[in-house]
Amino acid sequence: MTGKKILVTGSRGLLGSSIIKKLQCDNIVGLDRGFDITNQKYVLKILNDVKPDIIIHAAAYTNVEDCEFNQDKAYIVNTIGTQNIVNYCINKDILFIYISSTGIYGTSKNEPYSEFDDVRPTTIHHKSKYEAEKIVKNHLNQYLILRTGWLYGGEKSHNKNFVYKRFLEADNKDVIYSDDSQIGNPTYVIDFIEQISVLIKQQQYGLFNCVNEANSVTRYDYVKKIVELFEIKCSVEIAPKDMFKRIAPVSSNESAQNYKLNLLKMNTMPVWDKSLIKYINILKDTK
Repeated sequence: MTGKKILVTGSRGLLGSSIIKKLQCDNIVGLDRGFDITNQKYVLKILNDVKPDIIIHAAAYTNVEDCEFNQDKAYIVNTIGTQNIVNYCINKDILFIYISSTGIYGTSKNEPYSEFDDVRPTTIHHKSKYEAEKIVKNHLNQYLILRTGWLYGGEKSHNKNFVYKRFLEADNKDVIYSDDSQIGNPTYVIDFIEQISVLIKQQQYGLFNCVNEANSVTRYDYVKKIVELFEIKCSVEIAPKDMFKRIAPVSSNESAQNYKLNLLKMNTMPVWDKSLIKYINILKDTK
């Protein structure tokens, strides 16, 4: 990526802020909430000023529950907002990287999804993300659509730091509860960014699952491992059925496999718990 100007939307989010910190190059521009992706004229003006070679589109309306009540906002931000940036990229030599979700696959399987499985999203959030994927595919040649899930990492202070929040929750309690009804891939944001770098350097385009390897890992397994690695004397119990009742009809299976990355022998994503150990050790060393 030497010499390439990179633009990152959602630069204060968990992923966006980690990209800015990890890449640490002079030629990277971060745009956050002040960058209104729903305003097409404004988007075109800013992008014309920046003239990026690579756009990593990490900005999104991510509150899955709220999307059920705010359908218009979900589609305006996640779908139309993406369309506005795509419109700028058409017929330009720009790599557009769209961050999508393994949650879009839906409920058709109990095993991890591959990129060749049907997509049947069950929530407004995931429908809006899938519609954005289709816009990217239909209008651009140089693109990466990366489906990831259960991203964690970042600074302790970040409001989306799931791992550190579980530490704080468990630190002064004898028991905490976690849901065992959903499986997925806890994915370390730094592993994800390093995989993006590999795909860019190898000049790959198209759709890829991009998650840490995990086999039937539930939220309960994930939280229990977090507490265990922090060495906290707190028991993690399976939550009663209605304790974490959700309004959004989320899939019970958000797990995926990096099938295409494996076929191409480009998969650099480690097993989930090895990366979790690495990250928690970093948190322990951070005052």
